[in-house]
Amino acid sequence: MSKTTKSIIIAASVIIVLIVGTIVISNIDTSKDNNVDTTDDLYSIYSADTTDILSVKAESENGTITVKSIGDSEWSVNDMDASEIDSSKAGALVGTISTLSSKNKIEENPVDLSQYGLDNPQVTVTVEKKNGQIDKMIIGDLSPTLGEYFVMKDGDNTVYTMYDFKVDTLKKPISYYKEFNRFNINIDNINDIKIVRSDETIEIRILSNINNNTNNVWEMVQPYQSGANDDYIDNKILAPIEEISLTTPIENADGGFSEKSPVLMITVKPYDNSTGKYGEEYTETLTIGRTEGDMTYVKYKEQVFKVSSDIISFANDSSYNIVSKLQALVDISEVKSVTVEYNGAEHTIDITHNDSDMTFVLDGQKVDTKITQAIYKSIVGLAVDGVYKDETLGDTVMKIKYKGIKSSSDTEIEFKSIDDLYCALIRNGKTEFTIKKSKLNEFMDLFNTYVENPEKQGD
Repeated sequence: MSKTTKSIIIAASVIIVLIVGTIVISNIDTSKDNNVDTTDDLYSIYSADTTDILSVKAESENGTITVKSIGDSEWSVNDMDASEIDSSKAGALVGTISTLSSKNKIEENPVDLSQYGLDNPQVTVTVEKKNGQIDKMIIGDLSPTLGEYFVMKDGDNTVYTMYDFKVDTLKKPISYYKEFNRFNINIDNINDIKIVRSDETIEIRILSNINNNTNNVWEMVQPYQSGANDDYIDNKILAPIEEISLTTPIENADGGFSEKSPVLMITVKPYDNSTGKYGEEYTETLTIGRTEGDMTYVKYKEQVFKVSSDIISFANDSSYNIVSKLQALVDISEVKSVTVEYNGAEHTIDITHNDSDMTFVLDGQKVDTKITQAIYKSIVGLAVDGVYKDETLGDTVMKIKYKGIKSSSDTEIEFKSIDDLYCALIRNGKTEFTIKKSKLNEFMDLFNTYVENPEKQGD
């Protein structure tokens, strides 16, 4: 086949396509969009103050949604309990229909409603006002040229168009109103977290008095009475709690719940920034069920949901991960002296507080402030390495005695030998943790150096 013949065939094909396209376009029914009266101003189709509306009923192929007023800006859906639906979505439906306007007036006194789909409407909306007045609107087809739906209000007998997104709102099924996060906690308002498991109960609590000298803002109440690991709590517990989303309940789900299932209890004391006052304290409870793949069942208010296993994994954490490892820690602002005993020697650092300033005296001699503050950090920085498991205790290796400004702050830390590698840490007579002997040996060497050359100053 020659190039000339190919060119003729291609040109003929293009002409045929253009002719067919012209015929198709000319046969599209746009009569219902003819003579559209369009204005820069808006035609008011319907307007009502939401406070005057008793109910809105929207009937579509997706079912019937009836939104009723149950109080000041509060709405129910299909008479369901308020806890089962998203009231804000219900309010949005009311807002959608309360102010209805259009730029397009299509036809007054239409003879044939079928050309607009209004003989068999996609949505029928009925608004009942508190004064007993009933208003009704029908919504038909989508205009192929305007991209909006045809709408007509009873008693007006004029066809307008309305935005498609408003029609989409009116056509939402009941499942849409059931989908919302039922578990929504401001983590800044949490003041207590309790995890109850068959192996142990863990409870942590925010301190009631927090100031610039506070070392830990969280304390552990169970199983240890001790400071808690703030960084761990912030990153491994509070951050995941903030991500928990319980949106869609799972019907008839077993979830693997039993009497041995872990239970998470979060106590919240809401704070109102506008009033500067706290609200009434309340507790949210989650029961942790079976894990399937990367999702875990949880029960909340007798409904079952699935959440990411990574998010809820902290409910199975060991208390040792959550407790502060600085078991020798005592806030320096509460201490007037600290005595260290080891290898038959005893040395005391006296601390005098003058507002935010401190002066230090070692064994009766005034010493350098910065160096002594560094030594104090080394004392309180002795971090434990494990949990005490009822091992037999030997001799005392070292003792630290804090004398508080208030007697209630008096604290004694004793380290007793377990074996060649570990000592038990005994705080105020209670043995709960272990520490490597190598850490104590390093500290005693450091403290010896400090005692021999603390840069003592004369009075």
